[in-house]
Amino acid sequence: MASDRRRKTSHKKERIYTELNIFYLGENLNSIKVYFLKVMNISVKKLALLAIASVFSAGLWAQKKELTLDEVFLSPGKFKPEAYSGVQWSPSGAQWAHYDAETEELALETPKGYTSRVTASDLEKSLGKNVSSVPSAYSWKDYDNIYFEFPSYVVKYTLSAKKAEIVLSWDESIKGVHVSPVKDAVAYSKDGNVYYSKDGNTVRVTSDGGNGIVNGQSVHRNEFGIDRGIFFSPDGKKLAYYRKNESMVTPYPIVNTSSRIATVEEIPYPMAGEKSEEVELCIYDVQTGSSIRLEKRGAAEDYLTAVTWDPSGKYVYVAELTRDQKHMDFNKFDASTGSFVKTLFSENSDKWVEPEQPALFFKSRPGEFFWRSERDGNVHYYRYSTEGTLLGKATDGGVQTMSVIGLAGDIFYYTATADAGMDRTVKFTDLKTGKVGFVRSDKGTWNGFLDPAGKYMVCTFTDLNTPGRAELVALTKDGRNMGKTVRQLFEAKNPLAEYRTGQVKLGKIIKNNVEYNTRMVLPSNFNPAQRYPVLLYVYGGPHLQMVRNTFRGGADLWMHVLAEKGYVVFTMDNRGTPARGFDWESKIHRNLGKTEVADQMIGVEYLKNQSFVYPDRIAVYGWSYGGFMSLSLVTEHPGVFKVAVAGGPVIDWKWYEVMYTERYMDTPQDNREGYASSSLLDKVKKLTPRNKVLLIHGTADPTVVWQQSQEFVRSAVDNGCQVDYMIYPGHGHNVHGRDRLHLFNKIFSYITENNK
Repeated sequence: MASDRRRKTSHKKERIYTELNIFYLGENLNSIKVYFLKVMNISVKKLALLAIASVFSAGLWAQKKELTLDEVFLSPGKFKPEAYSGVQWSPSGAQWAHYDAETEELALETPKGYTSRVTASDLEKSLGKNVSSVPSAYSWKDYDNIYFEFPSYVVKYTLSAKKAEIVLSWDESIKGVHVSPVKDAVAYSKDGNVYYSKDGNTVRVTSDGGNGIVNGQSVHRNEFGIDRGIFFSPDGKKLAYYRKNESMVTPYPIVNTSSRIATVEEIPYPMAGEKSEEVELCIYDVQTGSSIRLEKRGAAEDYLTAVTWDPSGKYVYVAELTRDQKHMDFNKFDASTGSFVKTLFSENSDKWVEPEQPALFFKSRPGEFFWRSERDGNVHYYRYSTEGTLLGKATDGGVQTMSVIGLAGDIFYYTATADAGMDRTVKFTDLKTGKVGFVRSDKGTWNGFLDPAGKYMVCTFTDLNTPGRAELVALTKDGRNMGKTVRQLFEAKNPLAEYRTGQVKLGKIIKNNVEYNTRMVLPSNFNPAQRYPVLLYVYGGPHLQMVRNTFRGGADLWMHVLAEKGYVVFTMDNRGTPARGFDWESKIHRNLGKTEVADQMIGVEYLKNQSFVYPDRIAVYGWSYGGFMSLSLVTEHPGVFKVAVAGGPVIDWKWYEVMYTERYMDTPQDNREGYASSSLLDKVKKLTPRNKVLLIHGTADPTVVWQQSQEFVRSAVDNGCQVDYMIYPGHGHNVHGRDRLHLFNKIFSYITENNK
């Protein structure tokens, strides 16, 4: 109760701070105005004490280390908070394990607190070979046995006997291996063909790979949540795999200039409105050695995603999505014959349908599954029978369901949004009664790991000022006293405690009855009586939420470095970003760059009205979709932004890939006006000599091809506009490794030198 009172008081203070446009500064209390103290019921007498405290804090501030870009990018792990990660309960639910990244060991615990560890030395003794660390990739076989997956072999470790044995191995030169669920075989794709290996015998499953045919690899350019091309059945007796034909896709040249004479690698790159790949799904029976193709129901260019095996291994479920992404059938197929059984349900939208996750089965309910959908405007899970009967909604209607935690009996556990997407809570639904409640609802970001027996849950937590925490909580069947803390498990230290870092403030802007989430990074010695230049850091596109109530508010460390150089770094999530419902997300449909720019300008106007901001010293920076946004903002509002930096930017959506672009824009043939209005080529001429614009691109970018930024430069030349250009030879869609330090030194110097 006391903690609840503290939280309420804290929230009240935050509201007052916002209303008065005054930031609470632990190290600069003497700068706060007297009327603010009166509002907070702080007497003038106490002001003297606060002033003394301020002097003391200033001394501490001077003693702290400076955070540098060198440390941020050359020693990134140094500042990553410890985490209670890799949590998995044993099948019986009597104990759980988590991976200790600091010691590279697996720690085991029980609800009573008993802890043991699996160490590298434990594995080394049994295996008789060098083991440098315990792999983080592990899974339970049963209460007493754990599988560890190494780069070229799988080890079964028996806890009671402290004995390890290699149960599966493969050639270490083979990449992209998929291990069978029963750990008795592997499958992989090489040179466009699928291979299956068991007991030292390798079988080539396909032989038609090459000349545009690719088997067993990811398809549809990794859209729709696709990250693999091989899917084992639960019993390991069959495997499904993608077969794609890219021969009809126009090849795109990626130029490699590292050799004396440049070479060209051609990649299939289907641009919006152009011919796309054709995908099929096949099944290989490991016992008979035969392969079949599933009966495809729609057009050749339709998308196949959400591949799901029935627990019995007799059926495969596939979401078949039309190329225009407005209609989806969830189909059931016979895994032995490949024949179509039935369409279990369909979904339609005048904007888009986006099946990103497989159907979810639980062992306790083999005759039903859970399906993720936005059909009612919010992200929810729906229960279906394996015959296609809708059994009901499994999650609460008023929020976005972000992830499924698990099912115990009739209680379905999941994480959901709160505070307009800023927070994540742990919720439950009683599938029998329909009752909905919370396991954890405190402000911040919660996640949970469910005991299969349904008695406990390990909950992890982070918020703006908490690097990480874990606790064991008790669960009840009736929902009463749900989530009572049994004991604290872990508390992370702040890895930046010895460094001067920016102050992070999360906030909200309300305009025209629309609420926007914001994050502001201020200098550690921020003085509201002074003025500061601003960097607007922007992304603004689908699938990426920038502002969250997590440690440091999701702010990257480079933002803190820039803040310490005397900048305010501001970020706002506009409409079109995730976690706020389909209406919020789909406002961008057919007009990319319109709603997003208008929303970001609301944030800019808010900044310009702050007394501590130089209204004529605003810079903007973004990458990828953020690069598109950065250039959209500076060309649409050249009088507002003094500097713009755009990395890997989309310039014209007709040059971007089919799968992503057509979801949000339809085809160039069907939406000529939308493509024309979003193109930046004709907007270059709006730039003035006052605007300093820097474009950055990796020359080997396979995502946003180099052509995009080159054409922007071409248009700038044609229109007599000066822009600056920086390339990173050989880099893809971003700049990584040691070169990333060079990248941010370039960005920082360009912004600080020109935003004066």
